[in-house]
Amino acid sequence: MKDKNKVIKKIVNALNANDYDEARKIIERDLKRCGSDEEYYFYLALITENLETKRELYTKAIEAKPDFLDAYINRGLVNNELQDYEASLKDYDKALELDSKCALAYNNRGYTKYKQQDYEGALKDYNKAIFLNPKFKMALDNKAQLFLEVCIEDDKDFSEKYYLSLGIQDVNSGSFPDALRSLDEVLKYNPKSDLAYLYKGIAYHSLNKLDEAYENYSKAIEINKKLTDAYYNRGQLIAKTNPKGALDDFASAIALDSKFIDAYYSLAAVQKNLGQYKEALKNLDKVIELEPQAVNAKALKKLITTKYL
Repeated sequence: MKDKNKVIKKIVNALNANDYDEARKIIERDLKRCGSDEEYYFYLALITENLETKRELYTKAIEAKPDFLDAYINRGLVNNELQDYEASLKDYDKALELDSKCALAYNNRGYTKYKQQDYEGALKDYNKAIFLNPKFKMALDNKAQLFLEVCIEDDKDFSEKYYLSLGIQDVNSGSFPDALRSLDEVLKYNPKSDLAYLYKGIAYHSLNKLDEAYENYSKAIEINKKLTDAYYNRGQLIAKTNPKGALDDFASAIALDSKFIDAYYSLAAVQKNLGQYKEALKNLDKVIELEPQAVNAKALKKLITTKYL
């Protein structure tokens, strides 16, 4: 495996340097020896110029590995260049069947639809790609080009969805000030966006701005009484300052999701601190029932039984 990874790295370095002769030597000499059939055909296709031959090689890669996502995407590109648009669409459909969150497949399928003059379909796919990856420049550029060439109306909710997707991505990547700016944009379009308030709460929580986090978690719950994560996050926020309120929040999260392991554990931890040992043990037993290898739950249970009971 290590040898194969080194070989593939050499191939990629050669491709990045546009040294296709060297890439071919490595593929034929080394990858053919230590790699799988699908990898051999896939990388051979990458360095092949003739489109028909290129398509055949990707097809062989797919025959060797029917769930080879990248091979479907790349064959879709080749089919597009060959103006075999129906085949291209089938490749992207298959890619999305394998990975429904593949922004590249949505973008590329959108471009194929654009080539077929299916502008509504192209716009829908570009938007899907952008929602999945709001910083996806190719999809943003393709959409902008579509609007330059065609008189077409955008999804009326696009701006709200775009900024929400961008805000969530920034929260997940730790870019909290950027996330807050995007989520505030969401609320300009939809002042009742529970998810915008939830993720604002997470951003403020991460920035240790606890009053603002509490306010936003509470607003999310006010809008959507079934927003499990808002209850759990607010409970975590107030576990030390308002343990009884935290108990209510963790219990609400569990009522909405009876398999929410972290909520059971957090509930037990607060109950232990309040001296509610028997109740804590019941919730720890639930954690262990759901996750038999729950080390922290077993350790806390042992502490309670040996020290407090």
